[in-house]
Amino acid sequence: MTVSNARIAWLAAVSLLSLAGCQQTEKAATDVKSAAQAQTNPTLSTSDVTFINTAATAGVEEVKFGQLAETKATTPAIRGFAAQMVKDHTAINEKLTTLATSKQLTPPTSMDTTHESAYDTLKSSKGRAFNKPYMDGQVQDHRQVVQVFKDEAQSGTDPDVKAFARETLPTLEHHLQMAQRLDPKG
Repeated sequence: MTVSNARIAWLAAVSLLSLAGCQQTEKAATDVKSAAQAQTNPTLSTSDVTFINTAATAGVEEVKFGQLAETKATTPAIRGFAAQMVKDHTAINEKLTTLATSKQLTPPTSMDTTHESAYDTLKSSKGRAFNKPYMDGQVQDHRQVVQVFKDEAQSGTDPDVKAFARETLPTLEHHLQMAQRLDPKG
């Protein structure tokens, strides 16, 4: 399949997928995009490219939500957690971008539409109406990303991508533990 055929297939798939549920659609679109990228870069499997795209999107989301929470959260503990997310995920994003570039990929630099919508809602929230949804989202997102990193660390095919997942996983597991411990009252 040529690059232009892969693009056409990708665009058609994305168009069809827009009718499905938002989160499933976004995952499927990432998978299709990753498959097209993997065809243009035969050194990476589709699953490795999907991991890079998923990890990059999640990293961008963590930084954006963290920056928002640094100013909107009403408790020092949540603001401190948010600052840690910004610091750690900025560093992880930089490493991932370097890795992706070395594999001739350009990782996503924006949030998915589900998180954009949640961000817009949180942006207009205050006090407890901000704290609880932010922390609930952090627990949910970190559970998902920890699983994505575990899967790549165990089953990835590219040694560099697999090593990145394995090295980053303890930080993400720590983030999940921190998020689960925080009391979103306040």
